[in-house]
Amino acid sequence: VKYILFDLDGTLIDTIDDLGLACDFLLRQAGKTPGWSRAEYMSFVGNGAKQLVNRAFGGELSGEELDRQYLLFKQKYNEIKLQHAYAYSGVCDVLTRLKAAGFSLAVCTNKPGAAAQEMVEAVFGKDMFDFVCGASDSGPIKPDVFVLKAILKQKGISPQECIWVGDSGVDIASANNLGCKVIAVTWGFVSRDKLLSLSPDYIADRAEDIWNILMPR
Repeated sequence: VKYILFDLDGTLIDTIDDLGLACDFLLRQAGKTPGWSRAEYMSFVGNGAKQLVNRAFGGELSGEELDRQYLLFKQKYNEIKLQHAYAYSGVCDVLTRLKAAGFSLAVCTNKPGAAAQEMVEAVFGKDMFDFVCGASDSGPIKPDVFVLKAILKQKGISPQECIWVGDSGVDIASANNLGCKVIAVTWGFVSRDKLLSLSPDYIADRAEDIWNILMPR
């Protein structure tokens, strides 16, 4: 393994409070009373921000209205995305050690690309990751890995030289689609039992476990 591909939300950074606050703002603007819990918002993420917005509105939005609310969401979330976001315990230390050990690190997320890049640089600095592969409004999102495959091909990296690290079924499916192994982390937005039912190659209950999997004694 040369490349480690990390999911962002729920894997490297806990972002759920600001995602929820942005959705609550939209609901109030639409004359609705926000009532989703933190756990419910955790269950809404993983398939991109537009799907998060649709789920926050109970799945009742479609077409132009969903596009409009999604645009408002991006504007509001961009204002507040770093107010409560923080790296999970031990993540910064493990990333630093992995990079020092010679691994190349990247982020592959369904968060809009510009927001993902800004968040990664704010929390981890500009030099931690080789690249950030975020979502675009017109392109495919995970578990589709078409864009990622193109990036890896350009860099001369084969999928077999990669390992995926993520907290959801979307990440496990993405790794399968790419053709690489996957480490499922249990501190994110999906329960350990659910992750186990999806048969990841490895399970990490704490950040240190990622190091132990990749650098066994």
